[in-house]
Amino acid sequence: MKQKKYIYAGIVAAAAIAAVLIITQFGTTTTVNTGTGPSDLSPYLLDYTYETVNSDLRDTLKGQGINMSKPLTFQTPSEINQYCNFLSNKTKQAMIVRCTSTEIKDENSQFLGNLNMVGAPIAPVLVVATAQTDPMFGNYKDIKLLFGDVINETVCHCWAKEKPGGYGTISAMMDALRDFHLKGKKPNSTTQGVPLEGKHFEIELTTNPQGYLWKLLVAK
Repeated sequence: MKQKKYIYAGIVAAAAIAAVLIITQFGTTTTVNTGTGPSDLSPYLLDYTYETVNSDLRDTLKGQGINMSKPLTFQTPSEINQYCNFLSNKTKQAMIVRCTSTEIKDENSQFLGNLNMVGAPIAPVLVVATAQTDPMFGNYKDIKLLFGDVINETVCHCWAKEKPGGYGTISAMMDALRDFHLKGKKPNSTTQGVPLEGKHFEIELTTNPQGYLWKLLVAK
């Protein structure tokens, strides 16, 4: 497991963690059935449905020139394992019984990223947005719009009031993470889990052969 760096309310270095640190609360004491379903996901469910987020986010992005496809839904264990295997802890991953996935493109129909949600039949426990940018950050503006809209729809419309970490905008936090990552020597940089309105989110930035992969995680 590679070491990561952290930025939030001041930039610091930290020890290695799993990519899903943001949901360490999830499944720590819950009993899991031996089959494919969870015994009780209710303490970890986010307060919205897959359908609501996918619909509202699609409308919001469309108004900004970003296109989001209709969601694909995966519900069998084999499908979830192949397309929605986001949790490094196998016990927690086994509790997932539904996943939706959408493709996101910019106004020129160029691929921008994906939005995935996993959890129980009605509501998710984890939202994952990913986006790829080239080495020159050519589509960075669209990525910031995407992540800002995802946070607004899945966390709250409260950033301007709360200003997590002292950042006046989501864009400012992402800029700080980008600058920190570019100055460092590690392939991965991330924010700490940021608490906001009863949820947590985390933004990760990873260097890859295509440029830089951005990842946004949202959980309770």
